[in-house]
Amino acid sequence: MKIGSHGQAALWKSPRGIPLPYAGEDDRTGAPGLIVSLSGIRGVPNRDLSLEDVSRFAANFGRAVGSNKFLLARDSRTTGTAVSRSAAAGLLSLGATVLDYGIISTPALFRESRMRKLPAVMVTASHNEPEFNGLKFIDDGTGIGESILEAVVGRETPRSGFAGGLMKSAGTPRYVADIVERFGAGTCEGVEAAVDLGGGAAISHAVPLLSKLGCHVTSLNDTYSIFARRIDPVADDLDLLVRTVKSKGCDIGLGFDCDGDRLVVVDSEGRKRTGDYMLTLALSRLLAETGEKQVVVSMDTTQAVDDVAGKSGCRVARSKVGEANVVGAMKRVGARLGGEGSSGGLIDGTFNHCRDSMLAAVAIVQELKVRGRSFYRSVPVYHQERVALQLQKAKALKAMKKLAREYDEVDTTDGLRVALPQKSWVLIRPSGTEDVVRVSAEASSPARAASLVESFAKRLKELSR
Repeated sequence: MKIGSHGQAALWKSPRGIPLPYAGEDDRTGAPGLIVSLSGIRGVPNRDLSLEDVSRFAANFGRAVGSNKFLLARDSRTTGTAVSRSAAAGLLSLGATVLDYGIISTPALFRESRMRKLPAVMVTASHNEPEFNGLKFIDDGTGIGESILEAVVGRETPRSGFAGGLMKSAGTPRYVADIVERFGAGTCEGVEAAVDLGGGAAISHAVPLLSKLGCHVTSLNDTYSIFARRIDPVADDLDLLVRTVKSKGCDIGLGFDCDGDRLVVVDSEGRKRTGDYMLTLALSRLLAETGEKQVVVSMDTTQAVDDVAGKSGCRVARSKVGEANVVGAMKRVGARLGGEGSSGGLIDGTFNHCRDSMLAAVAIVQELKVRGRSFYRSVPVYHQERVALQLQKAKALKAMKKLAREYDEVDTTDGLRVALPQKSWVLIRPSGTEDVVRVSAEASSPARAASLVESFAKRLKELSR
């Protein structure tokens, strides 16, 4: 099986011979078919994802990493118990010990894997809607690479029986205590925060953590498995959180996804802000604190990060889109800090090798404590527009090569990124799964960003004829 540059493959056939499409980190179509990438395996249980396959994938992961002990956790989806038990069965069939945390967040499990030096399986479909579920694999505190992914989706099947395996409770994760130790108990004293937990795994830690830091917290949607809004806070208008921030005069609102790794910030005026803006805020705080001279962000992340980093003499490197690609680039260049603007995905490699919503939240809240609400005005804001074109991939790639010759400053690390005057850029990326090309643009105004998307989309079509 060939996996593409984004941890994707065009097609995979299940053991039953059924073609299943691969999709990447940014897939939100909800279309039938198994979604397989370095970010995890996702599908609708008993439609795209059988419990038999769950056991097989988990057992294959166990064989690939060669451990006799594994960590297991899940988010709060109603299918979580069944999928979790099936994953455990696959690991137990190898004779392994499985330590089960129950419901905790993905960042919390990454932290446990890192500190306990054990591989882990997270049962989650991340930001996909409630009917989905899936598996995310962690090895020694970091996401898996392409070779392990190939082994996971291979055709081996678990041995019958449990071969002496043992399953038991993993106890209380150290996540809350470690973040409190990292930032300091009481250091956010008096900050008024509203949190929309979305019925998800962040319920297990967000309020206790913020309270230990000294925040006054108003908690919303804080019952497991009751999904009163869209799972993905980026896609939802977060109306309840916005109204709560305004009515209670909160300093900040925080909206989490189901597995607790995505975060959206609502500012003190009740405005839902973008993931790029949130990442820039968090990085501005951490770059000032750490004095780091290198940061890695994805190709589609706002250049506001470049502006903030430049003030402190920090270099910005850009990776392919996708959390795994950012983490990989961070390790290659030795950067402590990184992230993806599209999901507000802050990564601090000294704490976790994954995007960590609570680290981002606490970094921002702590700076609000120090500087007050003026902190919201301390970073530049750019505007992004995106469009998806129906265009045959082969024609699109040829057109992109022609287009690249028309500009002086281009980057082909991930599709085609064109740097333009007036602090603007355009990114063109063909889909790995269908004949679709995504054109994104960033500029200092919404009108210019929209104009750039329109003009580059038109030019791409012309050159593809």
